[in-house]
Amino acid sequence: MRAGMVGGLLAALAVGCTASAAPLEPVLLRVIMADDWAKAPVVREVFDQFERDHGHVRVQVQAVPFSQIPELVASAGDLEQPYDLAHWHAFAAAASGLAEPLGEQWDEAGLTADEFLPGAVEDVTWLGEPFGVPLDTNALVLLVNGAMLSDAGVDSRTMTTSLGFVRAAEAVADSGAAQWMLPVSTSSWQAYGWIRALGGQLLEVDAVTALPRFTFDDPGTVAALEYLVHLVGSGLAPRPYGPDLSSDAVQAFASGQVAAHATGSWDLKVVARNATRHVELEVLPLPQVDPRRPVTVLGGSSLFVPEGADQPDLAFELALRLIEDEVALRLAEEEGRLPARHRVFDAPLFADDPLLSSFVEQLPNARVMPLIAYPEVAQAFTEALTAVLAGGEPAAETMAGLQRFADAWLDVQPRP
Repeated sequence: MRAGMVGGLLAALAVGCTASAAPLEPVLLRVIMADDWAKAPVVREVFDQFERDHGHVRVQVQAVPFSQIPELVASAGDLEQPYDLAHWHAFAAAASGLAEPLGEQWDEAGLTADEFLPGAVEDVTWLGEPFGVPLDTNALVLLVNGAMLSDAGVDSRTMTTSLGFVRAAEAVADSGAAQWMLPVSTSSWQAYGWIRALGGQLLEVDAVTALPRFTFDDPGTVAALEYLVHLVGSGLAPRPYGPDLSSDAVQAFASGQVAAHATGSWDLKVVARNATRHVELEVLPLPQVDPRRPVTVLGGSSLFVPEGADQPDLAFELALRLIEDEVALRLAEEEGRLPARHRVFDAPLFADDPLLSSFVEQLPNARVMPLIAYPEVAQAFTEALTAVLAGGEPAAETMAGLQRFADAWLDVQPRP
């Protein structure tokens, strides 16, 4: 009998040991990210290492066009199948009720706003609270082919004002150095950069209520759009490219059809890979109303935890992995994506690469496009841009109509 009891105890112990050694149930961490980011080698390596460090976690990444992310996050939430981590603009996601506040997580991780560039902090802040983690920064500037400018007898230093840029464009066209000076796009991001540089503004946002005051009919804004229309109408720019045809625009630059291209530093690598003729790259600010105080639009993105995420803690941990200094440096070197943290710019990479350094100089002047936080009005702005730049509609009348739409939209918004 004792033998039977001992055998039973041993069997029970064996079962207990087996149960304690059983692997944890797999945890699925659902991530949605821009397709060009998701395929970047360093990003894939971060995901793979995260899985190795958490043997029970599987990172499932959905790679989609950047502009589609907010709609897909909203749809997933409606279906009660929320993503755990999303890539976009956290401040705008928060404005649409798509993002979880992350103030406590910032405190626990020791993150502070002053370690990031101002524009990067703006990209994650809504009503004074962080709703995301800054991932990268950039600035809309001009890539120019210095060889073409030289062939046309143009000194790039004369292109800092709107008039100087037009004169340079005319010289390029007259010399035959390029077919056009630069592509013009109906992208709202690119148009906003030109509007800011040429003295316009689209809106101001109340820091307490988050309610905007729209200024679409501001004379500076209208004049900026008329300037772009003039470039096209004078034959200095081709018919506008659509907002999602940035690859066509950079290809036109790489192939020598145009002498300049308004873009971010991610296109440095694209031009280097695809240039079909000699390109002497220079990086210049957009033509400015006041070249002593250059302004532009921020290019960059952030990570946020969607509302109702099943794995918010793991998602935040993964976000921190993606903004580590070593990852940020590789993203800059391999993908042309610039860091969000000040300290990363101390690396020799930025001092040794004059093109990257020229982009970095513009980052303090770059600010987010706040219109993203109001998607209905942002869509109307894109439609107005298309009507003006591609459809030939008068800028003043079109922007006045947009102003009436925006004011009517604002009238029905709830007041705090």
